[in-house]
Amino acid sequence: MAKKLILFGVDGLIPELVYRFAQEGDLPNIRRMLSDGASAELVPFISTWGDVNFVSMVSGQTPGMCWGGQRQPLANDKSLLSIMDKQGSKCALVHFPCSVSTEGTSHFVYAPFGDQTRLVELIPGMIYSTNPEKWPRHEVKENLGWPPQNTVAHHLKANRDGIEITNDGYAFWMHGVNGSSVQVYVDPVDDESVKLRLPNNASFILAVGEWTPWTYIQLGEHVGSVRFKLLAYDPDQRAVDVLQSQTNVQEGISNDPGLEQLLHQQCGPFISKWTVTASPDEPYHETSFEEAEYQATWLADAALNLLNDGDFQLFATVFRLNDETHHTCLGQCDPRSPFYDPECAPRYEQVMRQSYQLLDRAIGKILREKSEDTTLLVVSDHGDAPNSYFCDIYRRLEDCNLTKLDQNGQPILEHSKVYLKNERGGLEVFVNLKGREEQGIVPPEDYESVQTEIFRALTTWYHETPEGPKNVVGLVLRKQDAGMIGYWGSHTGDVIFAYNQGFVWGTNQCDTVAAVSQPGANHGPQIPTASTGYSSNYGIALWYGDGTRSGYVRDRLCYGAYAMNDVGTTISKLLGLSQTLGLDGRFMQDLFI
Repeated sequence: MAKKLILFGVDGLIPELVYRFAQEGDLPNIRRMLSDGASAELVPFISTWGDVNFVSMVSGQTPGMCWGGQRQPLANDKSLLSIMDKQGSKCALVHFPCSVSTEGTSHFVYAPFGDQTRLVELIPGMIYSTNPEKWPRHEVKENLGWPPQNTVAHHLKANRDGIEITNDGYAFWMHGVNGSSVQVYVDPVDDESVKLRLPNNASFILAVGEWTPWTYIQLGEHVGSVRFKLLAYDPDQRAVDVLQSQTNVQEGISNDPGLEQLLHQQCGPFISKWTVTASPDEPYHETSFEEAEYQATWLADAALNLLNDGDFQLFATVFRLNDETHHTCLGQCDPRSPFYDPECAPRYEQVMRQSYQLLDRAIGKILREKSEDTTLLVVSDHGDAPNSYFCDIYRRLEDCNLTKLDQNGQPILEHSKVYLKNERGGLEVFVNLKGREEQGIVPPEDYESVQTEIFRALTTWYHETPEGPKNVVGLVLRKQDAGMIGYWGSHTGDVIFAYNQGFVWGTNQCDTVAAVSQPGANHGPQIPTASTGYSSNYGIALWYGDGTRSGYVRDRLCYGAYAMNDVGTTISKLLGLSQTLGLDGRFMQDLFI
């Protein structure tokens, strides 16, 4: 068995699209993995967030053991990463959720996403324009996501700013998250090109469609890496559009300054986000693929450098473009979506297909350059399914006399029997218990009766649709019964549930449940087994290397799907680890010879 492994995580890779695009010849490298390696579909844990599922993968444990909530890593000495450390085996977590614990280990952690304690992004990616008003404003009638007042499920970006027209050219300001700003000048050169002058005395001549090389700017006490693309230039109309990449700091984004600098030297500056939403409805959306391809290649290079030439046995990362294209496009091309239009669907499907092709090229690089003793695992945390209806859980709980809401739709804890926690994903309801909660009002002797009230509120929640009444919630379990889906322990909610297929979390000004006003797709709130035939919520694991069963695809309908923690247990076997009793997943025996 192999002694090294690359876990190339993909946010939101849909099995049905993987199989179809590969069969149609668009994914030659993934098709090679399917024909020469082994694959299986994975059922996500509730909530079907990447955070909980990727943490489960690299922990080899169910959420009851490894997940405290978003940005709340749980330290435990029985996880895969802890076992590796004790046995002298090192892992590199590069652009991986910060919710996984590496406390007390020697593992390398670089640019963990979601980490609010470390400055990584110095300036967000921006588009500067002499006419920023030409971009259409997106009217959002309801907020979708969790917490619903903060998150819009469509991944739309509103990162645009103006360019000032001066006597002899143009200028714009780059504003850093630390409060500092620098000015960039754009000088006309001729009818087809301009010169960008930066505050570091660097200058670049660009024609439309060209990128500058990477350069470095000082912003306050930090140095950031940045590059620009000239998107449009019309000297007659005095119109200019310029894209500025995400600008990240060059020091302090990992726990090992030496390795951090080595990656920057070998792979170049790192970006965690692209500037433009990957949607065919967005101007300049082609740049999202250019920037995402840079990121995917960077991650592939990092994996190869650290495993081929370093002393690491496991590399784990997450690439996130595919999930964004599902959120922006799946609702227009899945026939089960209320917004499906057969004439428009190919345009949106092509955007998703491009994201899969881009991923495929990065996978091809790894297949070509990895060492023979390295197994490649391409794995997703979930898929996606189209939205039909949004649901306001707090309004439902208020209707059932379980909460009292303020004018912003949030629970008034001193008058509410129950509430939800933002960091737990919006699918766990907590009893506001005296002695346990800071503002608890429910006497301990009433705990189970309040659980029953929650259970009844969720199981009797129905919505009238054109196809007849549908249950809003697809699964409800009390905490004492949630062990069957991997949840237990003090962090678990007192009632855990998942919305029915097509129903998602959200709010608007007046409705408890209503049809969504715009096309979109979600994974987090919907039951993990949601499936339309075109798409599903299932994840997928593609294994390639010595010992994998050639051409084997596990039949989920006959044998069931594997779970996310099964990935971690299988990794432990492939790396030859011993004393792995803390791992509660299964070894994927049928995928290996």
